[in-house]
Amino acid sequence: MIYRVLSLSVPRYGKLFFRFTLTASLLSFAAASFAAPPTPASARKQVHSRVQQAASDAIRQEAQRSRWEDYQAKLNLFIPSEISQYAPCGVPLTVSMPNGERLDLRRLRFDVRCESANGWEVAVTVKPDIYLSVLMAKNTLERGHVLGASDITLKKFNISNLRSGYVTHPDDVVGLTLKRRVRELQPISMSQLDSPVMVERGQRVLMIADQDGVEARTMGIASKKGRKGEMIKVKNESSEREVTAIVSDMGVVRTSLSAKN
Repeated sequence: MIYRVLSLSVPRYGKLFFRFTLTASLLSFAAASFAAPPTPASARKQVHSRVQQAASDAIRQEAQRSRWEDYQAKLNLFIPSEISQYAPCGVPLTVSMPNGERLDLRRLRFDVRCESANGWEVAVTVKPDIYLSVLMAKNTLERGHVLGASDITLKKFNISNLRSGYVTHPDDVVGLTLKRRVRELQPISMSQLDSPVMVERGQRVLMIADQDGVEARTMGIASKKGRKGEMIKVKNESSEREVTAIVSDMGVVRTSLSAKN
């Protein structure tokens, strides 16, 4: 059975608001409250309340860890029909996640246990819809394109079903190169991006060697192309010796002083 009952809205100022939709008639409720004494919550209502709170807490913690801003979440709870066979629990329910701290936003599972004398246990699934401002391509971008600030935009998107991930901060992607074609308004993920090529094969590069505070510079020829942080072979023009160097900037590689000679 599905319950779409909870909507979480977190503005940039950090306050949390809960909005509930009540379908019962207020007049009918008032009449019933005078006609009969209150009855204890059913097992279904107990489970619904506890799982709803546990899922909200898990998503709120993920939002803090991932630095989400201005997100909204709707929770879809799936409670097994067998819960109707159980009596209300006389003690607070115990709720746990089988996967521990690992959070799969596509599908959250909670094990709920009643630890009273006639206890019971059910597994509840929660499928959240989480809307968050993520980076998207303003227009279709081709493979090899170097992303600039004008290529991207922030738009709300349901991230729950994004298998490849998402990015929320422009500084994380500007200057990186696309590994594959990205369609207009397609969410951008880090798996689609690569550092730009900073050294081309056969390019004349500046070799910087340092050791114990002593720095020396010379020129060399790159034997292969490289991105920032990659190790490549470079032939020292002075000694004609080929050494291993690390790409550090456009047309610049670094190596140890002993390797340069």
